[in-house]
Formats: sequence, C-alpha cells, structure tokens
Amino acid sequence: MQTVTADTDGRPSSGLTVTVSALMVEMAFAAAALWSWGVTHPGPEDESGALAVAVLPFFLPVVAGVALVLALTLVLPTVALARRVGVRWGGAGAWWWIPAVASAVSAGGVTVVGVWAGFRGGVAAPPVYLWWWLAVTALIVPAGLLARLARRRAAEGRPVRARTVLFGGCAGVVAFFVALLTVAIVVESVFG
Repeated sequence: MQTVTADTDGRPSSGLTVTVSALMVEMAFAAAALWSWGVTHPGPEDESGALAVAVLPFFLPVVAGVALVLALTLVLPTVALARRVGVRWGGAGAWWWIPAVASAVSAGGVTVVGVWAGFRGGVAAPPVYLWWWLAVTALIVPAGLLARLARRRAAEGRPVRARTVLFGGCAGVVAFFVALLTVAIVVESVFG
C-alpha cells in the first residue's frame, strides 16, 4: 500500500496532506455545528464558551495529530482498498468505490471497538453502534474522495494543494456557521 509518493521535484505528494486538511475541516465543521446547536438550544448557564474560544489555538496541534492518525488508520487504507477492489471487480478509479469501501472499513472498526468494549463490560445498545458506524463513514468518505482526487490530479501533473482544501474548507465552515446563526436569529426574533 503506497500512501505517499514523491512528485517530480522530490517533494512528498499532497495526498496525505490533503487528507489531513480535509479531516481538520470536517472536525471544524462538526465543532461549529455542535457549538451552534448549543447556542440555539439553551441549557444550564455555562461560561465555558468564552474560555473555549481563548484556548482554541492551543488545540490546533492536537486536532492535526488526531487528523493524521485518522488519515493513516482509516482514510488512506480505505482509498487504497477501494483502488484494489475497483481494479479487481471492474470500475477501476470510479469514485463510488470510496463510499462502498468506507462503509465496510467503518463497520469493521466499530465492530472491533464494540467487541473490545464487550470484553471490558461496557456494551452499548445496538443503535449506538449504528450511529457510530454512520459517523465514522461520514468522516471517511469526504476525506477519501479528496485523497482520490489528489492522487488523480498528481498523476495528471496538476496537484491539489492542501492549503486550498484547508482554507477553502474553513471558508465553507465559516459560511455555514454564519448562515446557521442568521437563521437562528431570524427564527428567534420571529417566534420570540
């Protein structure tokens, strides 16, 4: 399984960096969505939101490390397996192998964690495992599709830049966040 190759100028291919960038954007999107949900669904009074904004820059290396581990353990093996399955069963290079293989890879990962939890005495209800399977699949698919795109574009001599994915994706997160807050403010002002 080849995860990182060298371009013509000797630099590593952007496949891994694009994958890590995509995962970081996905995590930012999830954090913004959860924070927005917390703002629109008031609970007990809590002042930790201001503290979270102040501490957020210090968590960036942790997020990058988690994204790197996820890329190496879930996303890149999924892309490599999808490529092999596509070559073996036809449709080599087809984009739809990524979601198909991602669902199998995430099912395997959730099963392993579920069995491990069972041995430790912490078994959850079946719907919990179903939600985890859906969440892990949803995490793998976009990053896998971007890794596939990066590999294909690098083969054509037009590499995808990780900073484009990271900054463009973060702009999408900000746009989603602003739109969500605008809708929440409008709904709150109309329905009081």
